[in-house]
Amino acid sequence: MHFELNQATHCKNHVIIHNELSPGIILNIACRKGSIDDKPTRFHKLNFKDPSYVIEFEDNYPNDETWYCLLSHGTRPKYWYDIQVYRQGIQPKCNQLRLWIARMDGIWFTRRYESPPGHVLDWKI
Repeated sequence: MHFELNQATHCKNHVIIHNELSPGIILNIACRKGSIDDKPTRFHKLNFKDPSYVIEFEDNYPNDETWYCLLSHGTRPKYWYDIQVYRQGIQPKCNQLRLWIARMDGIWFTRRYESPPGHVLDWKI
């Protein structure tokens, strides 16, 4: 008999959201798992340069692990973007990083610890 360990068993992936907007500007975060049409279930207000907001989870085989977060700031909110912050690939993986950084000029992103983030989205108004 031959047994293999599933490498995705009990290993965590991370979505990390960081506020680098400006002093005094709060980043509003509303996240949900599943569909973009689902109502958010996780809410957080992140002050400028506070410790990052982290969602820790495992890929969900055979189901698709997908996370969406609405990031916003300003009044009503003035600036916003609803982002698919993580989507599982065909095979479950371990130690995946999705780092999202809110800045005044838009949203920055990287998926590698050793790579600097790059500008990927402008704020919607």
